[in-house]
Amino acid sequence: MVTKNTITLIGTDNDGFRHRYSVKKNEAFKESFVKFMKDLDFDEKIIKGTFMTYDQYDNPIKLKISDFEDCIRHYQNKKYDVDVFYGKFKIIIVVRTKFRTSVIKYLEKKAKWIKLLDVKKIKEKSKSKIPLQKMKISSRML
Repeated sequence: MVTKNTITLIGTDNDGFRHRYSVKKNEAFKESFVKFMKDLDFDEKIIKGTFMTYDQYDNPIKLKISDFEDCIRHYQNKKYDVDVFYGKFKIIIVVRTKFRTSVIKYLEKKAKWIKLLDVKKIKEKSKSKIPLQKMKISSRML
């Protein structure tokens, strides 16, 4: 059953050992990522700690997902080697394993796919860019 706090897949790729999942970057990612990693036998406290920091008095501070940009986190246990890349608009999860079935089961039950309308909006936004144009260079310009 897909809930409000779930991973929203944008795309996937795999080569049999390395599996790449692109997901929407939003606050719901944090809770769903903790559940995903717990299903892959990672320590829930360690994963939750990824989204925390402490001030000078050791008081915990919850980080927002928007605080993570152009950074990577690495996790590893006996079955899975996981890298998480945080970009400006999306998150890429790379899972290296020979035990793919746990990952697939989790995603089938608890992840959702991006809506087609969202894909259309992304394409429309990119149209606003100025297209590359051919330019003639004369010998006077050199």
